[in-house]
Amino acid sequence: MLETLNQPTYLHFVITVGAFGVFAIGLIGVLVKKNLFKIFLSFSLVESSLFLFFIGSHYDVGKRAPIVADGVMAFDHRMVDPVPQAMILTTIVIGIAVLALGLSYVVRYYRLSGHTRIDQMDELGEAS
Repeated sequence: MLETLNQPTYLHFVITVGAFGVFAIGLIGVLVKKNLFKIFLSFSLVESSLFLFFIGSHYDVGKRAPIVADGVMAFDHRMVDPVPQAMILTTIVIGIAVLALGLSYVVRYYRLSGHTRIDQMDELGEAS
């Protein structure tokens, strides 16, 4: 049973289905929710699912982390490619910064208007 779970095709399938499930939950949250705070958190969930899918699709069973230590002085064939990991680490930092900025706008909007519901926004001068 445990050997079946350690097969690359099975792992990639589980990671893909899991990432798609998290993506669907986040997308439903973005489309259905009316609260700005919940919408921003749903966007963050969608973003996290994309990170999970990208890193999971570049995972190889039996390979090790690309850390140069213990007398290893060069990258060899038994190491995982570090480029996707570095790219995702960079996008995680950018995503957290964008989420913090968006949530600060939500807090500021709440202080100015007293609500965070998108169906109550009428600041553009439309008659309600």
